[in-house]
Amino acid sequence: MPLPPVRPESLDSTVRGTVFALAVVPVGVGLWLLLWKLGWMGSIVAFVTAAGAARLYLAGSMAGRGSNMTKHGAWVVVGVTIVTVLLSFLASIWVDLADYVGDSPLAMLAQPEAWDLLGYNLTSNPDLIEDLKGEFLMALLFSALGCFFTLRQLFAQARRG
Repeated sequence: MPLPPVRPESLDSTVRGTVFALAVVPVGVGLWLLLWKLGWMGSIVAFVTAAGAARLYLAGSMAGRGSNMTKHGAWVVVGVTIVTVLLSFLASIWVDLADYVGDSPLAMLAQPEAWDLLGYNLTSNPDLIEDLKGEFLMALLFSALGCFFTLRQLFAQARRG
């Protein structure tokens, strides 16, 4: 018995699902910063981000038409997860800078001197770069471990159609 034809996902559904999935980014960054301030490296953040982005993508793209993940949707979830982890790491650097200066991270966003200090240190401070490189690689490793099975399951579901 032949399989029924697969209806390709429309561009409108993909865009709507992507916009819904992006709503998980601030949640992921906030959770990362909370764990960062407690001194933990949060692989749970990548898992929460991937799972949340998948659910939100489906809520936005499939609005009432079932709940099958598409290949496009799985790639959107991968992209949202990567963006969240990168923004989270940059935000943690910003919070550490704010602690060092003794100011509020939100207040510093509007201060050009803070951005100059961050830029100068990221380009001219080899000790900081060396420390950040190790932390960044550990963050990537734990993030990959945290979301691997979720993303693998999404691609398997997309393959099954």
